[in-house]
Amino acid sequence: MTTQSITMRTNLVQRYPIVAFFVIAYAFSWTIGGLLVADYHGAVNAPKALHYVSAFGPTIAALIVTAIIGGRAELADLWQRIVRTNVGVRWWLIGLGTPLALGLAAIVVYALSYGALPALGLFGEVDYLGNIGVLAALALWIATYGFGEEIGWRGFAFHRMESGGWVQAAAIIGVLWGAWHLPYFFYKENFIALGAGGFAGYIVSITMGSVLLSWIYRGSGRSILVIALWHGLFDFVSASPVAEGMGNAIISGVVIVWVIVILGGAARQRNNAR
Repeated sequence: MTTQSITMRTNLVQRYPIVAFFVIAYAFSWTIGGLLVADYHGAVNAPKALHYVSAFGPTIAALIVTAIIGGRAELADLWQRIVRTNVGVRWWLIGLGTPLALGLAAIVVYALSYGALPALGLFGEVDYLGNIGVLAALALWIATYGFGEEIGWRGFAFHRMESGGWVQAAAIIGVLWGAWHLPYFFYKENFIALGAGGFAGYIVSITMGSVLLSWIYRGSGRSILVIALWHGLFDFVSASPVAEGMGNAIISGVVIVWVIVILGGAARQRNNAR
């Protein structure tokens, strides 16, 4: 690659940082996703644990684009938001308390369905890796689909798009975030089972998740730490065998109602501001 071509690409990133972010995030994650699709169909032999590596596409994209458009100063700002702990008791209760409460709800639903409390070790089971232990599973979810995604989706993209209207930005990112998961529908059994109609429903549900996480991000003083913990804890609960079936339906229902309340509040704020 020549110096001229590098300069041209750098200039493009500087002119269109949001577009560049999504292109890089998709390119990284879909390259891995493509390998896993090929593996699913027997064309190659790829480690299935790469599924978790693909989660870092948004973070890699955020770091690359941030370094190009803002250098050390912007990277330092990103880091400060990644480690921001001074968010107030309310937002710590929301960031940690609500996904844990959803976990307790899943346990109760499981107990009512099966007539016995679930073995807590079930929370240690993760796709492709088996039972790695509760603490290891929790760390995996927080590192990958917590920080791996949120540094990019909220910490970079939403952070730069919210000035045009935070609900609109959250919705746009939600659709693109949902589409980012498209390879899953070609190699991950539970996603394949959803079919084309299920993909459309998934886009809607994950867009609502984007609104919720964006609301928490704004309320917590733009703390990536809080939303990464929320996201990781939520996946830790919802992806476990404990939450299969009715448990996940109830968790999703709670989140939907929560987002409707948030959107109602945002609409009232807009009307009052007029």
